[in-house]
Amino acid sequence: MGAPPLGPTIIPPVRTLWLRDRALDLDRVRLLGVLNLTPDSFSDGGRYLDPERALERAREMVAEGADILDLGAESTRPGAAPVPVEEEKRRLLPVLEAVLSLGVPVSVDTRKPEVAEEALKLGAHLLNDVTGLRDERMVALAARHGVAAVVMHMPVPDPATMMAHARYRDVVAEVKAFLEAQAKRALSAGVPQVVLDPGFGFGKLLEHNLALLRRLDEIVALGHPVLVGLSRKRTIGELSGVEDPAQRVHGSVAAHLFAVTKGARLLRVHDVRAHREALGVWEAVYGGDRPSRA
Repeated sequence: MGAPPLGPTIIPPVRTLWLRDRALDLDRVRLLGVLNLTPDSFSDGGRYLDPERALERAREMVAEGADILDLGAESTRPGAAPVPVEEEKRRLLPVLEAVLSLGVPVSVDTRKPEVAEEALKLGAHLLNDVTGLRDERMVALAARHGVAAVVMHMPVPDPATMMAHARYRDVVAEVKAFLEAQAKRALSAGVPQVVLDPGFGFGKLLEHNLALLRRLDEIVALGHPVLVGLSRKRTIGELSGVEDPAQRVHGSVAAHLFAVTKGARLLRVHDVRAHREALGVWEAVYGGDRPSRA
């Protein structure tokens, strides 16, 4: 099978992401800078446990071009042990409060309603739930606080066992059906906006990730902003032959640029500067294919 043609960049119908009282224009691809407040994340675990170092890294990512900062205090890598609620709060909340002072929208990556509630009370702008809003309490929280939520696909709600469930007849159709159903459920419950994330690497093997990337436009066609997070993941290592996750920058950029051609408007990345520079070139090249703004 030959490589799929690039073609012109797909421009999705949704052109704005609402982050509480802020409107983020999606005519430009937006970057979520990853800030892991964990000792065991697959790529940079332990680097930003200290709140001062975390805040310093947040400032660096903003300077490099991050549009949103995505904070997480529990690793969701395959086989990761769950973190108690109070420990996750201890890691997350002081850093969240400090990072909010930078004036950049902040996304909170958590699957626990108790943690999400405290983060939203502090002023977090986006709720990023890797379990796909399966818990009704997460839906109710996003609705009550009036914040958009990321709906991500994972075959089961437990990251520790998700890879045992990496079995699909048609991974794209199954992921699309899940995202569509969860989005409708969230919106009908009062969540103001949803972002869809296919969940690359979450209960998916290499062939599943490639199929989702090649057919990402089918998920974009659901009519919601689509977030892609392939940064430094195992899939990139398998395709590039680079074992060290921290060295998978070039492969990550390549995969994300292809996702942009398929309609992704949000990229969750570790290496903000590399992505912003690449997107600057990409957007200049494809700028002629974009419809003029009203």
